This record gives sequence, structure tokens and C-alpha cells, in this order.
Amino acid sequence: MRILSGFQRRLCGVGSLAAAVTLAVATVASASNAVKGASYTGSYSDGATNAISFKVSANGKKVIDLTVSTPITCKGGCGGVGSASPGSASISKSGKFKVKLNLVFPPGSNRSEGTETVTGKFLKHGKASGTVSSHFKGASTDRTVHWTAAS
Repeated sequence: MRILSGFQRRLCGVGSLAAAVTLAVATVASASNAVKGASYTGSYSDGATNAISFKVSANGKKVIDLTVSTPITCKGGCGGVGSASPGSASISKSGKFKVKLNLVFPPGSNRSEGTETVTGKFLKHGKASGTVSSHFKGASTDRTVHWTAAS
């Protein structure tokens, strides 16, 4: 039977503590709350329903097939508002994502009339929230709305 000296016992204790801290930090850093392979659908804070939808990739690292409704409505004879092209984004280890989508008009064309920037964060229990910010080229009709979605 070998008896450890006081110094050796303290050294073992410090090593165990360092291993526990490293494991805890790694667990927190990878906890994004995104449900792998899930489809999310949500609404805007202004009441628009089914305004945002996306999927999470099977490995949980990307938002894919992201589509949003433009949160600006046309009043009068403006000729219509463009729609955003679908997009995808990487999910950070903290569960956040950000993507800039092109607004095209007329639908099906390649002519960009602005952008929609979508930010999001995955929450517990299959929920997510964020913002959609619309910006039109040469216009002062920019608008940001908050969204919530569930899988």
C-alpha cells in the first residue's frame, strides 16, 4: 500500500477539478437547443402567422430551407413587394444563426430590390425566436419584426 504525500493529494485534486471544469465548459459550449432534423414554423410579433419556416439539418449544425414573408405590406398602387429567396445558415455553438436573404421582384427573377436579414436563437423545448429586418434599396420603408417558432 502506497501512501500519497500531501502535495501529491493536492495535485490529484487539482487535476480532477480541471477535468470537471473542462467537461462543464465543453457541455455548455455545445448546447445549442436546436432539434436535429426538425421543421420549425412561426409567426411575427405583428400577428402574421406562418411567416417563417425552416428546418434544422440532420447533424444540427445548419438552418436549411429558411423562408420568410416580407414584413412590409404594400398600400396603394406600389406594384407589389418582393419575396425573399430561401436560404441557409450555420448554427453557432450557442444556438444562434444569422442569414441575409435577397428580396427579388418580380417573383422568379434575379433582380434584387433589397435584403431581409434573419437572426435567430434556439431555445429549450423545440422553440426558437429572433428578428427579420427588411431593407429596400433606395427606400425608407425598412422594418424589423420579432418572430417566434416551434418544431
